[in-house]
Amino acid sequence: MAKWSELPDDMIEYLTSFLPIQDYHRFSAVCRNWHMVAKQKRHSPAQQIPWLALMEMKDTKKRKFYNLLEGRHNYLDVPELHGTVLCGSSYGWLFTLDRKLNFRLVNPLTGEGYDLPRPPPFYKGHIEREMYLDSEVLQCSLVFKAILDYDPRTRSDFTALILYGELNAQAFWRAGSTVWTAITDLPYVPDDIAFYDGKFYIVQSPCVDNYSAIYTFEVETHPKATKLELQVPCRGDPNYIIEDTDCNCTDADCNCISKCTVNYLVVFGGKLHLVERFLEMTDHRLTTEFVLHELDLEGNKYFTCQHINGHAIFLGASSPVVINPSVYHNCMKDAIYFTDFALVFSESYGAEDLGIYDLIGKSITRYYPQDAIHHAPAAPIWFTPNPW
Repeated sequence: MAKWSELPDDMIEYLTSFLPIQDYHRFSAVCRNWHMVAKQKRHSPAQQIPWLALMEMKDTKKRKFYNLLEGRHNYLDVPELHGTVLCGSSYGWLFTLDRKLNFRLVNPLTGEGYDLPRPPPFYKGHIEREMYLDSEVLQCSLVFKAILDYDPRTRSDFTALILYGELNAQAFWRAGSTVWTAITDLPYVPDDIAFYDGKFYIVQSPCVDNYSAIYTFEVETHPKATKLELQVPCRGDPNYIIEDTDCNCTDADCNCISKCTVNYLVVFGGKLHLVERFLEMTDHRLTTEFVLHELDLEGNKYFTCQHINGHAIFLGASSPVVINPSVYHNCMKDAIYFTDFALVFSESYGAEDLGIYDLIGKSITRYYPQDAIHHAPAAPIWFTPNPW
């Protein structure tokens, strides 16, 4: 029988295409020949299950990640991440903001990075008012979400879009530009942003008028948003009313529950989808349910989905990730993996609201160890390793 170390290079290269990133590195350590083939990176690793990007360790400055596939933590010492808050992630790149509000786009596995202009003021048009905010609070709350349209390693003309400031205002930055460009005629305090079919999309919460309004715009010198005719009622039911009550009780043992809905936009199967996340708020903010709708933008129709064809969606403050878990025995099908939706810089929450929502069984289970719950200035986000 032929020795494993003497397998033809093309066969070894083919084998690497089935390996997740952590196994790819183990593969390259088997022998000299395998290392040389893996080093050429002719095949990207198999589809990756995202890692959960957590806080920075105070003593070592290493960034803590949770490897969902292997059920363990990874600690990466990346100088570009020291002292930063993670504002978003797309294609394996992290948006970072430091205490001086230096904004960067970093690939922590390759060391590549882009310097971005400082984000616009927290209070729209009033940069001087930021002086009254604590620097750490401002660092954690200035940028709510940041995404990319394309991977910078495949296209040099990429664009970043952010939700920022007191009212989740919107602005974009094109590679090579020195400023952020604001977008006009967009909704008040939107929930989410996404890139689909050459355009950016923005969705408003149904808490405003019980319908989720969707807007779109193209990157240009003077961008102007257009509101789509398609509007999705909460839960797909125009008769459903969101219970968003403010508790006025004076009783210290009050058990009143307020409810709210948060929207996400997800591209899956070549279609744009709207995902509704329902939360209950007592002394914590906890997720109770998800409802998913496929959007027909041309026909101005929507279809409520009972499953997602065996796939899994990873939702949070980063760009959504959709994978086919059939090759991973410990990844749930027809499920939504979600991260904590805690208010930034709130010691009251930490990372309790992390779970897996089973779309078919309508139940929630945990994926992160209960004893590892942490309290950090910002909520954890999904990060897909991309060293290619």
